[in-house]
Amino acid sequence: MTAASLEGFSSYVREVDGECLFVKVVDNFLFCGSRSGDVACWDICSGTELWRLSFEGPCTDSDFDDGVFFFTESENVHAIQVDSGGLIWSTKLEGSSDFIVVSNDFVWVTSSVYNFEIQDYSEGSVWQINLEGEVRNRWDVEGRAWSLLNQDGKLVLGLSRPNSGYAIVSDNGLEFPDMRQQEPVTVGNGGGSGPVVLGHGNGMVSKIVDHTIESVSQFDSSVQAIDYFCGWVVGLDSGEVASSIDYDSWSVKLGGMIDVLCFGPSLDSERGVWVPSWRDGGTVIFLINPNGGNVELQIFHKSRIVSAFSDEEVICFGDADGCVFVIEGEVLRRRFAQPMEEVSDEDRRSELRRKIRRLRGS
Repeated sequence: MTAASLEGFSSYVREVDGECLFVKVVDNFLFCGSRSGDVACWDICSGTELWRLSFEGPCTDSDFDDGVFFFTESENVHAIQVDSGGLIWSTKLEGSSDFIVVSNDFVWVTSSVYNFEIQDYSEGSVWQINLEGEVRNRWDVEGRAWSLLNQDGKLVLGLSRPNSGYAIVSDNGLEFPDMRQQEPVTVGNGGGSGPVVLGHGNGMVSKIVDHTIESVSQFDSSVQAIDYFCGWVVGLDSGEVASSIDYDSWSVKLGGMIDVLCFGPSLDSERGVWVPSWRDGGTVIFLINPNGGNVELQIFHKSRIVSAFSDEEVICFGDADGCVFVIEGEVLRRRFAQPMEEVSDEDRRSELRRKIRRLRGS
């Protein structure tokens, strides 16, 4: 097993002002939004910065459609022309804007209101906004949505108490199917033409196919992170990573705190599972083979990894210090085959390039 730094395996590193709350890769673009309100776009191949904008923040989620970048920020939704970085429109909502999905020629957004007296989210809303930024519909829900995923043209909404479970969102409003066990949703992923998978506070995992629950699994600890590719993998509050029966139901105890996990490039041109585990002193990023659960690579990083996104042969990580790391499959495999001394040299060169960029203010 090989261990090295995150910078040593990254093709390049970029920075924003503040904690990276989302990273996203679409077409040839890399996007990042920060807690401090920084939003930046780079060319994914060269790493060249194309534009950068500043808002109040935090910037929490994003989507992309037909050359337009949409994202949520504070109580707002913004639409940016990707080619120019020009602001097309902004729409103010009520409460904090959370998740965003573009589907069926509409922008769908969830918002929430935090009640400090009860120390919980007391109410939320689902907003239907047209592509010109006009609010067409709004549906209120009790509690907060913890995921919003597009499945075959309808949206699956993962909900906390008191409406624990999920709802189906369409032009007709919200439909609440029977969840069998009404347990709060903590995280969700998947969708498109495939299953939606939801993690719950009691350790339950729900797999939804055609907007109906197909299977339910149970663990002993709350689900903190989840991803799906031919089967699901979850990160638990206990520091354990576990897979569905599609991957032979393995589990690995990593320890530390798991904020995100993601399928991405691997050492053998197949998909691997990337799991950052935060503990005192830094983060260990584990690359796990989903077919059996073997740990193939450990990468160390001094800061906490708080966001991740993968697009086939590219995986990106955003950390709490505002750094964005881009790992390409081909570069990963080439550097893995190098002696560790050469990878360490690349670490030092990467750090030097970062210092030069800071001096130049780029």
